[in-house]
Amino acid sequence: MRHTHEGDDGSGTTGRLEALVREKLAERIGDDLARSIGRGEEFHDLGIDSLDIVTVLAALERECAVDRIVDAELWDVAHSVDALVRHLSERGGAFPERA
Repeated sequence: MRHTHEGDDGSGTTGRLEALVREKLAERIGDDLARSIGRGEEFHDLGIDSLDIVTVLAALERECAVDRIVDAELWDVAHSVDALVRHLSERGGAFPERA
């Protein structure tokens, strides 16, 4: 099942950012879980720990050229797929060009 923001058909920037978030999550937690997580589901409720989230967030921030957050903000900006997409969108990160 594909989870998107209301009004986003998945082909816009939000959809592309969500795909990137799920790709980076999959590298840590596996494809099946990364694809099945609802956009608003809390990572900690699924047993995804802070080390996984720090690793995923660092990769996303690096790839999208977004400034790093401070550790104290981790669960405020990275508690769900939706929160990560919003964080990257709000920070105005450049979407990486793919070959």
